[in-house]
Amino acid sequence: MVDQKKNKSPVHYLDLFLKTCIVVLMICIAILTFYQVVMRYGFNQSSSWSEEAIRFIFIWCSFLSIAMGVREKIHIGIDIIVNLFNEKLRVMIEIVGNLCIMSFSGYLVFYGYKVIIVTQFQTSPALGMPMSWIYASVPIMGALIFFYCTIEIFNSKNKLRLIRKGA
Repeated sequence: MVDQKKNKSPVHYLDLFLKTCIVVLMICIAILTFYQVVMRYGFNQSSSWSEEAIRFIFIWCSFLSIAMGVREKIHIGIDIIVNLFNEKLRVMIEIVGNLCIMSFSGYLVFYGYKVIIVTQFQTSPALGMPMSWIYASVPIMGALIFFYCTIEIFNSKNKLRLIRKGA
């Protein structure tokens, strides 16, 4: 019988934390949107703070989901040409792709941090919260993507070792 135990590594707990945050943020969006609709159509009054909160929560939810998408490998990829190659070459192409993604995510971290510094004293109109909190989602997403791509590169190197041993 195959052991169905989940891997309890720190990465597993990070994944669990991210997925929980995404679910909680989506629930908040649903609740605030329902509140906004009831206030607008039920009481003929619209609250500006809930509209802004929904927008900011959506931004965070989107960027965390992008990082989780990289982890789960669910983003769109064109692999029709890559599938024509042998397994060793496919793994090498996967490593190169992850290195490209890592360079872009490093760019997001670097320039996202610069944006945070520039906007640290700017506040949002309705909520009055620092805009740097919203812009922090970009470098955090970049760091998570960088981390997940690093893990994938190590996994790919292990695959290459197994291919070499089997060949």
